[in-house]
Amino acid sequence: MSASELEMSSVRYPYRERIFHIEKKAPGQWVVLDESHAELGRLVRVSVEGEEHEPVFGAIPLGYAETLHEGSDWKYLVAALINEALDEESSPTGNQGAS
Repeated sequence: MSASELEMSSVRYPYRERIFHIEKKAPGQWVVLDESHAELGRLVRVSVEGEEHEPVFGAIPLGYAETLHEGSDWKYLVAALINEALDEESSPTGNQGAS
């Protein structure tokens, strides 16, 4: 998959034996969704051309206002967003019931 593929309105992204979706919201802005279309984070174009003459993207996890990861490999960034969301789902929620 190339960066130009992101310009389509929606891209199916198979990963970890599931199908995720990347939907274009505006020029240079995409949302990453799980199978139920719940938002996992956002992908933004930080720069049209970086050091290697490739576009530079940033990954913004759900609940964050700024990019946590940046790079030209948008597939890696989407995978990082998915991994963070799935890791959060499987981690213990902490102190429950203590009042």
